[in-house]
Amino acid sequence: MSRAVIEARGLSVRAGDRRLLHDVTLDVPRAGVMALMGASGCGKSAFLRALNRMNETQPATVTTGSVRLEGVELYGPEVDVAALRRRVGMVFRAPQMLPGTVADNVAYGLRVRGVTDARDLDVRVERALTRAQLWSELRDRLGDDARALPEGMQQRLCVARALALDPQVLLLDEPASALDPVATARVEELIASLRGELTVVIVTHAMQQAAHVSQTTAFFHQGRLVEVGDTRVLFTRPREKATQDYLTGRFG
Repeated sequence: MSRAVIEARGLSVRAGDRRLLHDVTLDVPRAGVMALMGASGCGKSAFLRALNRMNETQPATVTTGSVRLEGVELYGPEVDVAALRRRVGMVFRAPQMLPGTVADNVAYGLRVRGVTDARDLDVRVERALTRAQLWSELRDRLGDDARALPEGMQQRLCVARALALDPQVLLLDEPASALDPVATARVEELIASLRGELTVVIVTHAMQQAAHVSQTTAFFHQGRLVEVGDTRVLFTRPREKATQDYLTGRFG
């Protein structure tokens, strides 16, 4: 079995006349946490969104190159994009709460997939909330309006909703950027708890966060992949000057 769960080869993304990503080749390790870092506009979010074809939701955006999940080309014409996004789930910067209760939000994707048995849904909702470290806090609030929860709890609920579908890969696009320090710490604890259970790819501007949660870090600059490696090594002994400049605050 390959150590990489996702293999990107010659991946480029263009939005209209603007090139977001230039010819990136990068492997995403299996069952670990990979951090994507770099200044705003460096291409890290474009790379993240290419992993489950989310760039296609933006007008005039074109992706070229290859992305393979377990050896299967994700940009082939026969790919079911909805099924792909269940296997490669995504959580965005701001919590995306749906109208309805806590339980409704977690069960939403399961119902879309055709799960209708009430007992089965209850079991899966509890399991997802437990994996997202929310069950003890929300077990007596399953009927509450999800939109009334604190923002940090909403973000973890978004993770629970993704986990309910048992994805192989979870994509996190700056999931704590709008949260206070306490809520951020809870999200980081959750990410760390998923190590070894599934593959997590996180876009973050926070070096401390990347150092805390990830085993591998990829650094992007001006739409290009500069270097990738063990997080501790990259942070202490970067090979490339651009990486060193970013880590020491010379730009970013």
